[in-house]
Amino acid sequence: MRTDLAERRRQARRERRARVERLAGTMAAPEVPLVWGAGWGARVTAAVWCVVVVVVADHPAEAGLAHPRPGPLVSSLVAGWICSWLALWRITADRDGVYIRRLWSTRFLPWSTISRVEMRHDGQLEFFGPGKPGKEPMAGLFSPPWLSRVLRRSDGRGQAAADTLTAMVRHGRLRPTVQAERALIGSGLVRWAVVLAAGLYGAAAFLHR
Repeated sequence: MRTDLAERRRQARRERRARVERLAGTMAAPEVPLVWGAGWGARVTAAVWCVVVVVVADHPAEAGLAHPRPGPLVSSLVAGWICSWLALWRITADRDGVYIRRLWSTRFLPWSTISRVEMRHDGQLEFFGPGKPGKEPMAGLFSPPWLSRVLRRSDGRGQAAADTLTAMVRHGRLRPTVQAERALIGSGLVRWAVVLAAGLYGAAAFLHR
């Protein structure tokens, strides 16, 4: 059984390499940075989640922005971070490397530090490189393969992004020819998460007063 599993994995790797090489044969170096970000589905999900948090929040009537309570405040901060990540995540590839928008800042990965990019089962992209195993950066939140199967619809955007980035890693001539501007790279999500958390806390305080 282990032999069969190992052979299936080897076959999957061979098929992936062949698919990436076919893609590389049809690609040309983009004249603009490539950007992947949250789609309308993720943004609608984030908005619905915000409404649910406000409606079902366990918010004492006497708590408010002037007199915050630790429990509801922490819940609002967690919800603000999750919704910001869902709605505002971004991956930007330019001439020099890949920028990953994270909570505190945007992380930069030079092309030389990436060996391949894989699509995970949870919808995130994993960037493999020569660093320590288990420390591979992850980014994005595409529609997971299992969700596409449940919904019976094809959404290969995440796998296409992984294949495109891997082709650029292996073939330097396919990388974008320009450097991304700051507006495309984006800053850390923390300021948006804090603002959203304050809004959720205030809305819950108003609703449950």
